[in-house]
Amino acid sequence: MAKKVFITGANKGIGKQIARQMGKNGWTVLVGARNEDRGLAAVRELLEENIEAEYLNVDLQDLGTIAAAVCAIESRHADLSMLINNAAIPGDMHKPGYEFTTGELRNVMETNFFGPFELTRRLLPTLEKNNGRIVNIAIPIGRLPHFNPFAYKTSKAAFNVMAQSLAQNFTEKGKALEIFSIMPGPTTTDLNGNIIGEHVKTDAEAGRLIAGFILDGKNHNGELISTTGAIVDYNHGLF
Repeated sequence: MAKKVFITGANKGIGKQIARQMGKNGWTVLVGARNEDRGLAAVRELLEENIEAEYLNVDLQDLGTIAAAVCAIESRHADLSMLINNAAIPGDMHKPGYEFTTGELRNVMETNFFGPFELTRRLLPTLEKNNGRIVNIAIPIGRLPHFNPFAYKTSKAAFNVMAQSLAQNFTEKGKALEIFSIMPGPTTTDLNGNIIGEHVKTDAEAGRLIAGFILDGKNHNGELISTTGAIVDYNHGLF
């Protein structure tokens, strides 16, 4: 049976590295990106590495592209068994929360929460039919001394709750679905201005880490997995 995964934001950074790792493990990768040129370039790069890949246009702020991507999957990739919600935007990562306008906050929420929720919701019938999994690429939203981007953390808090709550729903309703989150930890990407430091991973390292958890053969429904592999406890607010 074919193994197919749809990864949003797979044209660069962590998303492309996850795509590379999944492809090397025999998965066909659907590369989700809003920029067609960069999406197609990523697909060409994967194909050159003998990874089966296809571009799907998706802009998480545009419900029309989400609907079109889901239609394309239903018609051409009805055996899809995994969605990886990776794409995100940072907003202004240095401005104090009280200086944000509602419009600025809404812009980040559209991409980081509402869009992924809509995509996930629309793909549930296909994924459930294939005993599917949803993987969210998450961040810690607790108090950290050197990491306090208001809009980004606010949107990711909702994103984390989505995974935890849906996981409980899936269990209670006996659905053949699994959803969990992985926090790769500090990683140098263009989202954070390509920061570097002693404890900062490359995107390739993060991609290998994430793929390792995804492919470990375990059921992770409802879990929030830290960079060390520890399961973070939602109930005590440590996420």
